[in-house]
Amino acid sequence: MAFVKIIIGLLTFILVSTGFLQAQNLKQDPKLLHGKLKNGFQYFIYPNHTNNQQTAIQLFVNAGSLQEEDNQLGLAHFVEHMAFNGSKHYPKNEVITYLESLGVKFGADLNAHTSYDETVYKITINSKTNENLEKALDIVSDWAFNLSFDSLEIEKERGIIIEEWRTKEGLSARLSDQTLPLIFANSRYGDRKPIGTLDILRHFQRSTLVDFYQKWYRPNLMGLAVVTNQDPKVVEKMVKKLFGNAKNRKPEAKRIAYRLSNHADTLIKIYTDKEASTIDFSYIGILPASKAVKTEADFFENLKRNAVNTLIKKRFDRIGQLDDSYKSASMSVSDLLLNNGLSVGGATLYEGQVQEGIAKFLKERERLLRYGFNSSELNDYREQYKKQLQRAPQNNELNANIMLSQLKDVFFTGQVLMDKDERNKQVLRDIDRLDSLNLLEHLQGYFKPGNTAVMLTAPERLGSKIPNEIALRQLFAQAKQADLKRWTDNIEIPTQLLSDKPTSGQVIQKQSINEIGVTKWELSNGSKVYLKKNDSRKDHVQLTAFRKGGFIAVDSADYVNAVFAKNIIGASGAGEFTRAALTKYLNGNSASATFMIAPNREGLSASANRKDIKTMFELLYLKWTQPRVDSKIFGSVKKQSLDAARNKKFQVMEAYNLAINKAIGADDLDESNLSADRIEKGLQLDRIVPVFKERFQSAKDFDFVLVGDFDADSIQPLVEQYIGGLPSGPYTSEQRIPEYTQRENQEIIQYAGQADKATVNLFYQTTSIQYDYPDILKNELMENVLKVKLRKNLREEQSGVYGVGVSVSATSEPTALMRTRINFTCEPSRADFLIEQVQVELEKIAKDPSYFTEELENAKVQIYQAYEKQWGKDTFWSAELRNHIYFQFANWSFFTTYKQMLHQIKAADIADYTNSKMSKAYQVKAVLLPESFKK
Repeated sequence: MAFVKIIIGLLTFILVSTGFLQAQNLKQDPKLLHGKLKNGFQYFIYPNHTNNQQTAIQLFVNAGSLQEEDNQLGLAHFVEHMAFNGSKHYPKNEVITYLESLGVKFGADLNAHTSYDETVYKITINSKTNENLEKALDIVSDWAFNLSFDSLEIEKERGIIIEEWRTKEGLSARLSDQTLPLIFANSRYGDRKPIGTLDILRHFQRSTLVDFYQKWYRPNLMGLAVVTNQDPKVVEKMVKKLFGNAKNRKPEAKRIAYRLSNHADTLIKIYTDKEASTIDFSYIGILPASKAVKTEADFFENLKRNAVNTLIKKRFDRIGQLDDSYKSASMSVSDLLLNNGLSVGGATLYEGQVQEGIAKFLKERERLLRYGFNSSELNDYREQYKKQLQRAPQNNELNANIMLSQLKDVFFTGQVLMDKDERNKQVLRDIDRLDSLNLLEHLQGYFKPGNTAVMLTAPERLGSKIPNEIALRQLFAQAKQADLKRWTDNIEIPTQLLSDKPTSGQVIQKQSINEIGVTKWELSNGSKVYLKKNDSRKDHVQLTAFRKGGFIAVDSADYVNAVFAKNIIGASGAGEFTRAALTKYLNGNSASATFMIAPNREGLSASANRKDIKTMFELLYLKWTQPRVDSKIFGSVKKQSLDAARNKKFQVMEAYNLAINKAIGADDLDESNLSADRIEKGLQLDRIVPVFKERFQSAKDFDFVLVGDFDADSIQPLVEQYIGGLPSGPYTSEQRIPEYTQRENQEIIQYAGQADKATVNLFYQTTSIQYDYPDILKNELMENVLKVKLRKNLREEQSGVYGVGVSVSATSEPTALMRTRINFTCEPSRADFLIEQVQVELEKIAKDPSYFTEELENAKVQIYQAYEKQWGKDTFWSAELRNHIYFQFANWSFFTTYKQMLHQIKAADIADYTNSKMSKAYQVKAVLLPESFKK
């Protein structure tokens, strides 16, 4: 179910800590500068010295769609949009243009959202100087108090928001329309969807919009969070100057704390839809919101909640390895609404096993509620958590987004922000106080009878084959009365990863690449290792390996097995270790190693903290040389894959997507397009290990990239033994290279779906490319210029789309190919006109370099700032070294002269590039229209 899946996806495990179970107040992080101005405006300023270039800002407004009057539905969200359409000091779209000139990307660094309870505005800006930061704060101040609401801009924005509404239409909207009234029954939430209603969006008066802004955008309902490289005291002076003079408009409307309505029963809804392709059973229980974390007792309650969520996930993951009654299942608890908590759970089911799958899920749910967790599960959790926290001080980089999220909680709930190190120390002192009894009591408190909505959604074609409401209630009752034993899981764990150490190879040649501070070692087994010492993450290393090969180097008879080998082998363990045994053996250890076989290459990714480096190498060697297949895992993967392949034909966009793939030449070797027949016949248990071994039988020609905080002399023996000790010899390197021949342009027009929207995809494809720098930068600049020009035309001028997607992808492996895709949804009757506008923009860019000079210069600033932001990180060096080696780039200019290379690219270069790579390219126009448009 779409709504429930969104909720489940948001329920991530956040490490929250606690101290002793007392009412003692927690101490605020002394680095946080928090104040309240005389007008009630609050500010939260937190220093970030781990990135000396960026400031992230968020403006919190304690008002959302719940504060709308009946004639204002959707206008809280509309006000948010108008912030980007003009204010007292920044007319019309000037704020976007100005910020883009400073390197801010619209959508990524400049954005906002409106929900039921809140509105949040977001800017991330380069703040090497105070001037940029003060300008950004001035813009935020204008958003808060000085929006202009220009009548012409309002009319333009109507179309944009209606198109945003249109993008959400379809199956997910219909599911939402069925489920939200059930969950939000008899509460204000039920008729206050943030997007609003079409009738009001089309017809509201300007005065109605302004009324909402003046009523709720007032200082005593606002807060500002700033995570910055600048001196907090200096920033505080700016905040006082820019936000201190605003007045609270009188009389003040009362800010009511709305909550969901309680009900004693379990409400059930069964819904089938023609376009549904999965069967989902789910429930949502209404809970009180958890207390804001202000005392040590509050922290302990949060610690219990996080433990319960994590342990439930681990339990259901393990059940999934042992049983295939359903595809997947989950349970969790979170506060996704300001004044309510929710318990969420459910299972995605197999056709033909609907009742069996629901019964299995409900019994496992009941087992958890009856007995909770055993000592082994709890001990593993404690050990893993402790080790994770002990490693945390080694990585002192501050994540600005996480900090902003925490500051948001401080503003909206009054939660105390603790110093990270002190918080972790408290957890390490307190975590052993978690026991099976207090966790069981905590868990049972979330899942009491009643106050719950249950939903079963399925394809319309299966309507007669799914349980009705009476049957669902019987399944709940049967689970409640079932004779269930405590959970046991007997796992035999070998005592060591490797029974015998591999015979060491040798480093036979060393070479220094002085331009970039990299050392290259050639090993006696034919592999090479590139070493980059880097201490951006203290005591941490990451290792990647790659070689040309992949699916297209495997005999066509084993293609299907090659596609699935990575997932099946990865889920089956290695050597004498089952997957569960390996997980328990490594519990609390930072070492990891994951293997992959991709369409045209194979390789691995591994990482560890310094003290676990040897384990990382042992794990790599074990998985490389002793792959295994678990028959249950194989059966489950095959069953799920067959089910997915069979259901794809019922998906509303399947025929459209297949036609596109055929037109652009992506159908022959696209692993996502495997038919059920190919999977049924081609996926064979006894071929998985042989295919994996074929791709990894020899380490010859593998390139390893080792980046991190290590000493080359001390790590050399490990490299020689565990990488140099890998088998050598010949391997199959010949690939079946796909052909992307130039052909006649194609037009695809198809009809499917009930939603009143057109889906447009435009492709421009060429094999005439040079995949190296600086052409790769031209790709990126062209993409950025196109995004801005199409946004200005299709969105801001024509009000025809909510957003325009532009992506430029290129490669030289396994063959040269460049593909540019432009996509959007729109009103069906306007599709042809908007496609024409795309062509108008392309022609202007291709013919007139002066037309996009400003956008090009802004794009250069944005791209270089993104480069600077990543420079020096382990992930930066690992990824870029891998690209340079794999694609055999001519030199190291990306690392040494990036800025000069970027700024040498002129508008005329991009005009020529657009002309040759798009205007003269093979083109595919693909439009999907609603069924009702079919003649």
